[in-house]
Amino acid sequence: MKKSCLMISAVVVSALLAGCASGPTTIIYDPAATKHNIRQESNVSSEEFREVAIAAVRSATTSPKFSSFLRKYRLEKKDPDAIPVLKLDRVINDTDDPDLNVTEMTDMINEALLNSGHVEVTLAEGVGRTQAIAASRELENDENFDQSTVAQRGTLQAARLVLRPKVISNTVSDDGRRAVVRTFVMEMADVKTGLVMWKYTKQLGFMKQRGSFGW
Repeated sequence: MKKSCLMISAVVVSALLAGCASGPTTIIYDPAATKHNIRQESNVSSEEFREVAIAAVRSATTSPKFSSFLRKYRLEKKDPDAIPVLKLDRVINDTDDPDLNVTEMTDMINEALLNSGHVEVTLAEGVGRTQAIAASRELENDENFDQSTVAQRGTLQAARLVLRPKVISNTVSDDGRRAVVRTFVMEMADVKTGLVMWKYTKQLGFMKQRGSFGW
């Protein structure tokens, strides 16, 4: 009897293990380091956002006009290692898709800029503006703080460069199919002169086939 029970238990355990093995498997991966080529239906994937952001910043910081600007800027500052401050505007969603996650792309552009080492991104202006800086600078009259450690007036650095990114779209429908093209446009300008020194355009598209119940 005991031997039969043991055999039954072994069968039950084997069945449970088989059931677990045949069930769905969850795989954890790092989307920043793994290229899987999985697209979001009718939208732009995070992977594509990242690729556009990295490619755009690389294009900007290696462009001849930016290199020329950087040489003149360092001569102006009399510092061979001077790095200009850049104000990043939030990505403008100029498409017909209100769900396009431009905040995600703005953050990715910000990260790519910082990692490039060619510019400093300000948190006192633009999309990265934070009230924490203003609040921290109001401690000069608080006797609880060592005043030698409190940020003094006139020390914030204004941006010398501004980067304005936007996404526009174009849709063409024909014979039950719809082609949508997202165009990413970025412009960098010198705040002092107002002149645009660099522009980047990248297009990503997708095709939809109309179903029985419409798009």
